[in-house]
Amino acid sequence: MILVASFFAYQNGREFATVRTNIIGINASIATEKQTEKKVVGEVGRLVADITRVQGELDVESEKLKAQKNRFAQADSETTRTQEELDAKVKKQQELTVKLDKLPKDVKPETIAEDINRMKKEKLEYEAQAEQKKKEVVAENDKIAGVQKRLDDVVHKIEERRKNFERNSLTSRVVAVNYDWGFVVIDAGKATGLTEDTKLIVTRGAQTVGKVSVMSVDGRNSLAAIVPNAVVNGQFIMPGDRVILENLVQN
Repeated sequence: MILVASFFAYQNGREFATVRTNIIGINASIATEKQTEKKVVGEVGRLVADITRVQGELDVESEKLKAQKNRFAQADSETTRTQEELDAKVKKQQELTVKLDKLPKDVKPETIAEDINRMKKEKLEYEAQAEQKKKEVVAENDKIAGVQKRLDDVVHKIEERRKNFERNSLTSRVVAVNYDWGFVVIDAGKATGLTEDTKLIVTRGAQTVGKVSVMSVDGRNSLAAIVPNAVVNGQFIMPGDRVILENLVQN
């Protein structure tokens, strides 16, 4: 009986030491996962702040574009008014020319000629003003095109950051595992921004189970190889395990 009791005491001691070692490993994994999640939360906060700032820049550029369009409309209106005034002067000149032709031959047209010359001068001045307005309109159009390009660039940056934000927020699941061939199928595809060779961390609750590397991506699912040396404590990746990005995309 003493030998049997000693044997069981020894056996229980070994099991207790194994359990204690496993608990220490689990606690370390939990601490690592918490640090990872803390970094992810901080990165998400920074991305949200960037999106807010870029949205503010977009609003400012939109206001600038609106002001440029208003100036363009004013310049176009002024050009139209100048052209109307010029047309009126030309019409008046034509009327005076007709009247001059109808004057008797003995009538001296000295003063009429002076009026005509004055109107010709005014016509040239209005034509010069109209040309200047056209140049101003062209310049305004160039400014508006520049503002529109900057606005398009801002919208493009916002869209790229939104895509990166959604990719960094990836939370998917393992839907199938093939242990013989060493790969898993996850429920995330091209729409989430995944690409080949993307490294993913597999977790179960607060514990890291292992890592996988994406081999192929289709519309809704992806195929990923299990990284052998990254499996924690000889565990097995199972369907239902959560999958997150190992490295976040930097904007």
